[in-house]
Amino acid sequence: MNEKGETSTIVDVQSQDAKYLKYEGPRDPTTFGGWSNTLKYGDLELNVFVSFQGGNKIKLDSKFNERYSDLVASPKEFSNRWELPGDEKITNIPAIIDLRTNSLLEGGEFPFTHYNLSSARIASGDFVRLKNVSLGYTVPVELVKRLGLKSLNAKVSATNLLLLYSDKKLLGQDPEFFGSGGVALPVPQQISFSLKVGI
Repeated sequence: MNEKGETSTIVDVQSQDAKYLKYEGPRDPTTFGGWSNTLKYGDLELNVFVSFQGGNKIKLDSKFNERYSDLVASPKEFSNRWELPGDEKITNIPAIIDLRTNSLLEGGEFPFTHYNLSSARIASGDFVRLKNVSLGYTVPVELVKRLGLKSLNAKVSATNLLLLYSDKKLLGQDPEFFGSGGVALPVPQQISFSLKVGI
């Protein structure tokens, strides 16, 4: 549908007219922050650190192609695509058309180019992450002296435990590392144990 509300089968997606463009937002986050809290109870100490960032937009990958094969994995969102009349009420993901139907379309332009480049393929980059949780224990002085030591502390720490919030359009993909290239992997979850002994 064009700007006048008229239905059209041919749209020039390579138009140089900027009035057809819609600014969605910056690619880089504009807001960063974190919250840390330490709770102490007796000889136990619990520290929780939550980080967040946002204000940016993420351009989702173009998932619709002119041809598919058994050698290429289909993205998760294809399971939510239009399949039957009435599905337009519950999804904006178009149906997959076969090669023959594609060749019969007017204009010779791949129809999913519009969807791949549309606002439907824009997600929010906002997220909240449980960045670090640590639990420490200080062994009581009486017990430490029996062991012939001055002090003894043990600590378990877990990093990148959980993504508490992100845009549902990302389907579980990490917004902090989305589209960062083939060599950039999300930071893995890590659990470490440390023992500090004073002699």
